[in-house]
Amino acid sequence: MSEMVFAYGSNMCSGRFRDYGLEPIGRGRPALLDGYLLDFSKPSKKDGSGKANVSPSAGNQVWGVLYEVHGADLARLDKGEGTGYTRLKVTVRTVDSNPVDAWVYTATNPTTTRQMRPYTWYKRFLVEGAREHSLPVEYISGLQAIEAINDSDPKRKKEKWTLICASPTD
Repeated sequence: MSEMVFAYGSNMCSGRFRDYGLEPIGRGRPALLDGYLLDFSKPSKKDGSGKANVSPSAGNQVWGVLYEVHGADLARLDKGEGTGYTRLKVTVRTVDSNPVDAWVYTATNPTTTRQMRPYTWYKRFLVEGAREHSLPVEYISGLQAIEAINDSDPKRKKEKWTLICASPTD
């Protein structure tokens, strides 16, 4: 049995998604989550930077990538996302407006007291993942405009920049 997962952050980059040891069934496809806003309100427990989150927000929308995965792989994805995210069932719309029930990961304890910024390598996963899956140009422009900060850990930075955002079948 398979499950659908809506990725809106770094997991839009299929290389990052596969880095969890998952192999999606087929290619990811563009999808839209209504009534939510993309923000960086999830503080990273490992490096202190801001990680992507979707927060309920009437009238807003978040583009992302809809992946089909084997049901058994959800536990692996849960582990990869760590204790900072909670899996929630939502309905997204594909580009042809078909509704699809999918799992989405939302921050368990998002911060509301300060504005978080992602690292430049993390922002790259969003931008390149959006390009990889042909999300709307206007949305990609918005992702490019996100203010990001430099990672002061050269080893982590190098490791993250080596991941490729492309399907192995491309």
